[in-house]
Amino acid sequence: MQPSPLAAPDASWYDIPGVRLVGAIAGALFLVAAIRAMFGRK
Repeated sequence: MQPSPLAAPDASWYDIPGVRLVGAIAGALFLVAAIRAMFGRK
């Protein structure tokens, strides 16, 4: 089985520009959701 020609063998997930941005946005959303769950509903 040959590797895909589109796959870079030495590429890390952190080298892809959008991955860190999406991770930061998702982390912020989870943090806000956790804070609202703790303090938001009475």
